[in-house]
Amino acid sequence: MASLYNVSKGRKGGGLASREARSSNLAGWGFLAPFLAIYAALLVYPIFQAISMGFYDLDLLVISDRTWIGFDNYVRMFWGTEMAWTLENMADWRIAGLFLLIPIGLAIKSKKLGFVEGLVLAVLVVSIFGVAMGFAPSADGRWFDSQFWLSFGNTVLFVLLSTPLIVGFGLLLALALNRPGKWTGVLRTLFFAPFVLSVSVLTLIWAFMLNPQLGLVGTLFESLGLEPISWLTSPIWAMPAVVIATLWWTVGFNIVLFLAGLQDIDKSLYEAAEIDGAGRWGRFRFITIPGLSRTTLLVTVLQVIASFQIFGQVYIMTRGGPNGATRVSIQHIYESGFRDLELGYASAMSVFLFLVMVFFSVVQFRMVRSRD
Repeated sequence: MASLYNVSKGRKGGGLASREARSSNLAGWGFLAPFLAIYAALLVYPIFQAISMGFYDLDLLVISDRTWIGFDNYVRMFWGTEMAWTLENMADWRIAGLFLLIPIGLAIKSKKLGFVEGLVLAVLVVSIFGVAMGFAPSADGRWFDSQFWLSFGNTVLFVLLSTPLIVGFGLLLALALNRPGKWTGVLRTLFFAPFVLSVSVLTLIWAFMLNPQLGLVGTLFESLGLEPISWLTSPIWAMPAVVIATLWWTVGFNIVLFLAGLQDIDKSLYEAAEIDGAGRWGRFRFITIPGLSRTTLLVTVLQVIASFQIFGQVYIMTRGGPNGATRVSIQHIYESGFRDLELGYASAMSVFLFLVMVFFSVVQFRMVRSRD
């Protein structure tokens, strides 16, 4: 009888716990519902709407008048007339891109990346750099939209130039500021301050500073006996000038993230390493770098995504010039949609850029999961 009573009591208790769990879940979903509704209305729905619009010939001024054209917008983006494949086309970029196979192979060998995932990444790299980039119009051909490839190439160049600099300087400055002292808080504030400025203020400051006749940089060059550089009107120096301005503007945010990561590392590890005779480099290599691995991945991927979305600095400082040297993807999407009124084509380009950023995000999530 006692055992039957206990079983009965256990069942009742389990039912009560189950009801409490359901009630708790309902309360949780109730708190989340307003945010999820706003998130779905302002982010999820526009994404699916953009994907849908990419398959139509759609005029911004006559949105109700749409014509289904299938993948024609994507063909216009990626293809041209009288296309040919050659081994020599963009050979330098393709060889550099194929070097990505080395870290993929090392990640598979060290089991930081699954075999299937690594194989998929390797196939993507070979498909893009080994095959796709070999296509180009022949002597009498042309791209359907050469401005797309120009702007996307400049965007990739900006990502390659800006990401290592902004991430690297963020880490170095965080290491320098991760110490007690009455001036440390002041310096942290000074380095973070530019991040709160709007892009218009940023560009005004740097357009004046880079002015070869009146700017501080030109004056510094003259004091060193050098000829001032016309940064924003030079096809060679315009993109580095935008990178420098972006570095000054955004590095403060990365400093905050790295400082949070540094302060999360157990101080006893440094004390034990110092007792064992480890020097500064040894402590940095074997404690700091592994301890910041997740933070570094997060900062890097956030920076890559932010760099792919560059627009304001370029549009205000150079308008994409000179001769298209700083024209980027968002500018081309903006002009196609709002100047040329080709909303369907602009949507297709935005979907492509979105997929590129999603790809980098997925790679980051897989790398983080492989480390757990």
